[in-house]
Amino acid sequence: MFPRSLVLLLFCCTLALAASAAKRKATVTGKLTGYAEQQVTLNVQEYAVLAGQEKVETTLAGDGTFSFAVELTGPARAFLVLGTSPVEERFTVQKADGRDTTITTQTNRAALVYLYLTPGSKQHLTVDANDVQNTLQITGKGSAASRYLNEEDWRFNRYQDKHLKNYFSYMHYPPELYVRYVEQRKADRLAFLQQYARQNRLPKHLRYVSERTIRGDAVTARLLYPSMRNSYRKDDFVPDDSYYSFMEEVEIDYSRSDKGIAYFYFLDYYLKESHRLAGTDEDYFDWVKTKLSGWPLYEYYAFALASNFKKKLYDHFGSDSPYPQLAAKVKAKYQQLEGMLEGSPAPAVVLYDTSGSKVSLSELNGQYLYLDFWATWCGPCIQEIPALEALQHDYQGRNIAFVSISVDKEADRQKWKDFVASQQLKGIQVWADATNSRKFTEAFNIRQIPRFVLLDPAGNIVDANAARPSDKRIRQLLDKLL
Repeated sequence: MFPRSLVLLLFCCTLALAASAAKRKATVTGKLTGYAEQQVTLNVQEYAVLAGQEKVETTLAGDGTFSFAVELTGPARAFLVLGTSPVEERFTVQKADGRDTTITTQTNRAALVYLYLTPGSKQHLTVDANDVQNTLQITGKGSAASRYLNEEDWRFNRYQDKHLKNYFSYMHYPPELYVRYVEQRKADRLAFLQQYARQNRLPKHLRYVSERTIRGDAVTARLLYPSMRNSYRKDDFVPDDSYYSFMEEVEIDYSRSDKGIAYFYFLDYYLKESHRLAGTDEDYFDWVKTKLSGWPLYEYYAFALASNFKKKLYDHFGSDSPYPQLAAKVKAKYQQLEGMLEGSPAPAVVLYDTSGSKVSLSELNGQYLYLDFWATWCGPCIQEIPALEALQHDYQGRNIAFVSISVDKEADRQKWKDFVASQQLKGIQVWADATNSRKFTEAFNIRQIPRFVLLDPAGNIVDANAARPSDKRIRQLLDKLL
């Protein structure tokens, strides 16, 4: 059912981690110098599916020593942030015509230390926060893996690299040169990984997830290029089919190994772009079943619930789930959000219009409501306004109202009013204070904006994560309902 090019052979079973594994401690001790704060925080995220990021804080002793003990069920990536400092970066890059150009910029450089932790590992580090790269020393069980994470970051994530991959390459490289740049960067990172693994005892799991991350980064970069180039240059670059031919060779991981969050971000973007390029009107999560099946499908659904908490996905993890251990993890993580599933009532909130009058959300019942959560400081929110107004125009006179809910802070309330007036925004324009904004955040699990929610005439949820106005799927849904 799957093309041979998509199948990644299973790694040895030692890479797999049973969901029921018992927790064991990993310890990190060390000594910091050049660090002004009394508290230091270790950010930890296991590679297991659905693992959240944990923050563990400790107090430095008078001589700068510290100790962390973290309970783990499997391998984890952790990092310490030791402050930031303003620096002037100066570097040379090559333009498409072969000429060099020198760039000077002021930026803030974060002092970071990365760690690869496993249950039972014991690592010790010493570092001067003012010069991490030249002073960092890591010893103990698993230290080679931690050193790799830091050295890979120093080599391939300098400010020059960030500037190249986040702006310069989109702006100055035509497609052929951009692809060469991405593929060369991938090759260099893979070569460094292989060389480091030969010279040091890197865990199989770290080698595995690092390679998957490097390859996934390259795929994501190539998929991003058309939209990012048009965003920066506005030259309407339209890639032909040959540009996307590399997607036939993309590897999907069918093992049960702990893949890490980076893999699922890559997979999510790859699948969504594949669905878009397929030009199908089939529901996305139904279509995904043509690409994935079995365990990979279920763990992707589990990941997707974070941004698409819908009954259609959640029901896969009921009592009849073929993967009960994964289903138990899903229930433990999302049970408190069941109130945002389809058919659940929207929260009782009070909003304010531009004149300061109170508007209860329930007062608007009797028609479908398309809620737009936005703010004046949110660029992507503002980019959706023309599409939202086109949607309002096209569905005028039908049983639906469009409600734009500003989540600007109290201090920016006047700025919101002025923006509504200057842009002559249409639809129902209201503002949510901190209390009511929090109610929305908790009820709909809002983690970023813009965010769109569709309610039925009774005030119940139709879709707590509805498509954006610029997405054709919202029109398809409205046409079915109205």
